[in-house]
Amino acid sequence: MMFMLSVNEPPKQAMSVGGIRRWKDGRNMPDVHATVYYYGGDLPVYMRLNLGTEMPEQYRFQGSKGVLEVSGNTLTFSPQSGKDRWPSYYTGSYPRALRDAYETQWHKDNDLKPGELPALSETVSFSTPDFDDTRPHLWNYFEAVRTRKPVVEDVVFGHNAALACHMANEAYFRRGPVTWDVATNTIKA
Repeated sequence: MMFMLSVNEPPKQAMSVGGIRRWKDGRNMPDVHATVYYYGGDLPVYMRLNLGTEMPEQYRFQGSKGVLEVSGNTLTFSPQSGKDRWPSYYTGSYPRALRDAYETQWHKDNDLKPGELPALSETVSFSTPDFDDTRPHLWNYFEAVRTRKPVVEDVVFGHNAALACHMANEAYFRRGPVTWDVATNTIKA
């Protein structure tokens, strides 16, 4: 995730929930663990771990133009126009007069005119042949050692990734949010 977003810094904040739900075998770390991070102050990232069931490793980036999904060797983009396709679902709690006025205005502003076609949003996927990335990973490592050329995921990158994991665990055990204090290089509650 950090590589795909070009992020090479620790998260500013982490909040976690979870618990030991399946593997009640004496372990002290959660087998279900969900964490929300804030990177750079305003980039929320949600990560989850579930050791109770097999799930594919998957990344989903949700933006104003659609959803980008990375799963294994497949990249999928599902565009979205950003326009409402139906009235808001929570207006059922509005008083009748307010709800009726809202729905009337919504349909006036958004219903298709006669002969008008809805905008098509076609999902696009790209896949590469499935392969074992262990050999290329090791080759990159040995070449970096041999040539002393810098690598993308260097020691600072590794530190920041590990720190995110430590912050998730700390937030889980404290049962509250934690922040990274740059000035003192410590995790604070």
